[in-house]
Amino acid sequence: MNNQQVLFFQAIKAALPEYQNLALSVAEKLGISTNEAYKKIRGDSNLTFQQIIKLSDCFDVPFLYSPKQSLSVTFSYLNVNEDLDMIGYLRNLLDNIKAIKNSNKKHITITTDDIPLFHFFKYPELTSFKLFFWANSANNLEMPFSSSFLSDEIIKISQELHATYLEIPSTEIWSKDTVTGTLEQIRYAFEAGHLTDTELAVKIVEQVRYCLTDMNMYAISSKKTIDPNHTFNWYNCDVLGSIAYLVDFKDHMACYNRFNTFNYLRTEDQAYCKQTKQWMQGLIMKSVSFSGQGEKHRNKYLYNAFAECDKLLREITNG
Repeated sequence: MNNQQVLFFQAIKAALPEYQNLALSVAEKLGISTNEAYKKIRGDSNLTFQQIIKLSDCFDVPFLYSPKQSLSVTFSYLNVNEDLDMIGYLRNLLDNIKAIKNSNKKHITITTDDIPLFHFFKYPELTSFKLFFWANSANNLEMPFSSSFLSDEIIKISQELHATYLEIPSTEIWSKDTVTGTLEQIRYAFEAGHLTDTELAVKIVEQVRYCLTDMNMYAISSKKTIDPNHTFNWYNCDVLGSIAYLVDFKDHMACYNRFNTFNYLRTEDQAYCKQTKQWMQGLIMKSVSFSGQGEKHRNKYLYNAFAECDKLLREITNG
């Protein structure tokens, strides 16, 4: 078990804020000496089953064990009830993204055929529409959309999610249809009569354009803020195959795979994460870079995306 125990402590360390000492934290939670905590961290002293449970609960880090020759992977996910508690969903997402931001070393790599949710969280109406669309898709509802779907609390949490993501170094790999997905959702809602307010529909499409303008700014400087540590790399790959988020810490990884429209499966199985990382690195090798000097390809991609936005705006205003 020692190897799994060492990996377990590496995962706990990755989840701790930079200022927090691992051995002191473990000693405090288990009620043992710091010296004994160091022995357990090194694998010289085995954890008891009760201690594993206690550490997992305290630090919200699972202990992962797979028998030899087993290809099974354990995932966790957010249990969203039939009422689809969006505030609960966003709070859980915020807890995850804050834990990543507070880690010593971190980097997120995203493969996606939809605009990463953290970007549209900057814009209230676009955020509201995406949450509305997810709610309808998840529960097979046919309710109309209005700006009242958005609460002050959702706005507050969403903007905090956006601000936190900007402070995490990241690489994003978009497909050729990444922007199209959101535009098609808006088009469908408008044509199906779920989005009847023309002015609101126009505003949502315009906010998609603002998201793309933000992306262009990040790509030009290869960073998301004025802080050089908040690096940003943007790639385009025609065929991706899945939406995945890989969080790479100093000595540990975590993978999030999206399912059921908006929810995600999370695992810290290192073999699985390693395979995911290798797959993403392979995609990057086949991708076109939009960051830094990739101006020509980036401008062409954005030109086509803006043209699709303009096309939808004409359909909405002339319809």
